[in-house]
Amino acid sequence: MELTATHKLLIEQLADGSFISGQQLAAELGVSRTSIWNYLKTLEAAGFELHAVKGKGTRLKVPIELLDKEKITPIVYANKQSPLKQLTILDVCPSTNALLAQQHALRALKNGSVCMAEMQTSGRGRLGKTWVSPYGQNIYLSFLWNFKSGIAALSGLSLACGVAVCNALEGLGMSGHGLKWPNDILWQGKKLGGILVEIQGESQGGYTAIIGIGINYHMNSQASNEIDQPWTDVNQAYGRAMGRNTLAARLIEQVLNVLDSYEDNGLSPYIEQWNRLDSYRGKSVQIISGQSRQQGIASGISDVGELLLTIPGGETQRIMSGEVSLRLEGN
Repeated sequence: MELTATHKLLIEQLADGSFISGQQLAAELGVSRTSIWNYLKTLEAAGFELHAVKGKGTRLKVPIELLDKEKITPIVYANKQSPLKQLTILDVCPSTNALLAQQHALRALKNGSVCMAEMQTSGRGRLGKTWVSPYGQNIYLSFLWNFKSGIAALSGLSLACGVAVCNALEGLGMSGHGLKWPNDILWQGKKLGGILVEIQGESQGGYTAIIGIGINYHMNSQASNEIDQPWTDVNQAYGRAMGRNTLAARLIEQVLNVLDSYEDNGLSPYIEQWNRLDSYRGKSVQIISGQSRQQGIASGISDVGELLLTIPGGETQRIMSGEVSLRLEGN
């Protein structure tokens, strides 16, 4: 979607979900009513669900809370020691992870930089899957962090970040969430979010990690039709309004806390909590890698983040992250 300044103004007028007439929209934006009609059609084509009623006007079926740096940063910086160095909020980009990688290649970013977007046109999940990223309906959030550690020490980073996401939800009074190895956030077995960690070696030594986090916030039916697995969002799961900017701020706060401590402490401080949050622990599962399938009982994670799989006979196998999918047996 090519988002013009006029489109953005129109979205701002519609964001709260109230009806607004074409005449009022035209006056607010300084364009003709015909132009408003065309802009609305463009928004519909881009995935916005609109509801028009003669004599009342048009509204968004699902209201959106637009991202606002002025609402996010005061919450994060309430911690005077926050490692947040830079927060960028975009309307539309291909991928927040890809954008940070490009800017990092130009040496344009500080350690502790964070990027968010209202919409991604090429959002990515693990194993090359598409991450459905409609405008204003979810949270798309990426972090850049430099590490002196060797790459082996970073193998558990996505697991530690999963704990951070759950801590953010819990801190806002939420419950019922859990984790699925290696990078999914679940609520009562349905996917609520995911984590994608991409690591680059540096010519001066050390590594840079780009950590992408996607959280389903309040998706409309059109966007949800593109998802190929059981899912939920914050609105459905918790049954009450939670500010999108507040949630974003708490996610930034908790993930940066993990990144700031990971160099010195690694995964160790988070293993017990991860195992407690493990939605599949003690359940019969299949590990799928290419054409091979391995059945066993999910038995938590190792000290470096491997999945521990107890196979028939009692032996415990260690499964590394990578081209592996974990499913409950029978699914």
